[in-house]
Amino acid sequence: MLALIVWAVSAGVDRLVMARWQTGDSSIVVIEKVLGTRKDPDASAVGAWESEFAGLAVMYRNGAREGERREIEIMRLVDSRLDLIPGRSYLLLEDRFDDGTVQYSISDRYRIPDVAGFIVFACGALVVLAGRSGLKALAGLFLSLIFLIGWLVPRIASGGSPVPSAIISIGAVSAITCYFVISKKELRLIPVIGAVGGAAGASLTGWAMVFLWQLTGLESDSAALLASTSPGLPLKGLLLAAVMIGSIGAVLDVAVSVTSAMGELYAYDPAISPKRLWQAGIGVGKDVLGSMINTLILAYLGSSLPFVVLIATEGADFLGLLNDPHIAQEILRSVSGTVGLLLAIPATAAAGVWLISARRRKKGFAS
Repeated sequence: MLALIVWAVSAGVDRLVMARWQTGDSSIVVIEKVLGTRKDPDASAVGAWESEFAGLAVMYRNGAREGERREIEIMRLVDSRLDLIPGRSYLLLEDRFDDGTVQYSISDRYRIPDVAGFIVFACGALVVLAGRSGLKALAGLFLSLIFLIGWLVPRIASGGSPVPSAIISIGAVSAITCYFVISKKELRLIPVIGAVGGAAGASLTGWAMVFLWQLTGLESDSAALLASTSPGLPLKGLLLAAVMIGSIGAVLDVAVSVTSAMGELYAYDPAISPKRLWQAGIGVGKDVLGSMINTLILAYLGSSLPFVVLIATEGADFLGLLNDPHIAQEILRSVSGTVGLLLAIPATAAAGVWLISARRRKKGFAS
């Protein structure tokens, strides 16, 4: 059944893309045969970036030429990493020059239906294995993504302050996640308070590091491109907002773990003292903290690993790596996220003691 659903979604997405593809200079084609290659006679003009021509028999899948079969010759780099495999779909670009000539090139693999299919497969497998809990987790995830993409990104793009917007987003994402994940509604506010407290601490730490290290926010290629297209955006604040958003998962995981432990202790012994609740929350937080720090730091390192390897291949030593602004930015992400985790534990434990004690006083008053 899951395989049938995946196939149906992939086919449906493929038809939707074909119907809505409106880019005039590109088409989706199926490569039916690779006819051969020949060297570019002007290859010496481009130096090390040697180019070649490849003959292809293609069939157009969309646009005015839909269903038409043609033999074309594309231009590409000799060392291109994109293999041209017959039977697969690719994006074909057509560059028209003033003299009427047309130059064809393959820009990328057409993979939208496959991506949609794998996403549906992963979601379906989660629902099958985890049941209702998996379905609720997916609902929380999709609503969180809708909020971040539909509110946070447009707000920052329109000139909104990144850090306050990120803190609001963390509170909203935490509330959405806790609503679906935590079954006891009286405990849902506790991890939200802990996550927001941890995020606030991470932002303050990040501001201090940016000020002391004199980071500009231009350390990545995407940030430099953004600065050239939207010079009014505060890139330092955007860097800190990225740090905070990236640590939501780990911070919220710690907050939920602490909350669950305190909630179970209270359910087992409603007469438990606030001091014992606090100790339990801090103790569970310490046990979870080690694995969460590893998760956070390794995630940041993994995302920047190609760049780290690039620097290492250029002969930079360890001290040089530490002083590199790109590496400093990743260290900032890791340290700020770690501080966020550290502060999330006492913030969650304090919120838990306060809310659980208030609930107990209310019950005692009512009885």
